[in-house]
Amino acid sequence: MTATPGRQLATGRTADIFEWGPDRVVKVFTGALDDAAIATEVRDSIEANTLGITPIRCHGTAALDDGRVGIVFDRLHGVALTTVAERRPYRIPAVARMLAAEHARIHAARSDVFPDVREVAVSLLDTAPLSDLDDPERDVLRRRIRALPSGDSVLHLDFHPLNVFEHDGGLATIDWQSAALGDPAADVAATSLLFTEAELFPGISALQRVVYQSVRRVMLRFYLAEYRRRTGIGAERIAPWMTTARILRLGWLNVESERTDLLARIRADLGGTDPSGTGR
Repeated sequence: MTATPGRQLATGRTADIFEWGPDRVVKVFTGALDDAAIATEVRDSIEANTLGITPIRCHGTAALDDGRVGIVFDRLHGVALTTVAERRPYRIPAVARMLAAEHARIHAARSDVFPDVREVAVSLLDTAPLSDLDDPERDVLRRRIRALPSGDSVLHLDFHPLNVFEHDGGLATIDWQSAALGDPAADVAATSLLFTEAELFPGISALQRVVYQSVRRVMLRFYLAEYRRRTGIGAERIAPWMTTARILRLGWLNVESERTDLLARIRADLGGTDPSGTGR
């Protein structure tokens, strides 16, 4: 049996969110996505809820009238931390600290369901978005990635204030399709990249771009300081993971406006320099 979703609640880079009854939503992907990828997101979302690192339950898939397949989740009862910061700019430091606390809480969880983040990155080296790299470059990157520290922490790998919501008196982290296992520093590197190198909202003005970039820098500074205070993990552990974070970003999303810069930074790392300024 198929069904028609309700009104649209949100839109993202890869999916739209619609009402699905009074207490649930359905996530509908905007591009082609194979059954295996959908099944993996369902599995990983259920595991995250089972581990207690998100209160949002996944209820499996649903067939839509237009032939697409969506994933059904509990409905959130709050706003994203991005919205909290936008409505009350004076709370930006507090929001950043909340983000760090939530990230550290996730990293305390352990699981044997998710893949090793290093092998995920290695597998992406052979995908189309990274095809500009030649074989010797890929060989060096494979060796370097596999030589990075192992770990068994749960990693989100798309952790930012638009994926963390106020919910029922606490916080709820969503979008677990990129979850992996590994060194927590890998996940912090991915978040750092999102704050410094990822594309800002398409279509914004030059003035808005300057404002948002400034806000991101401030939020990142408070986030990193709080995360280090809670975990002891700082720049010296995070920096070696930046190239892996760039490979993940490019391999998964291949955002056209980011492509040239990400490839340049990956190649700069091969040469022993890091144009991001995060250090090596």
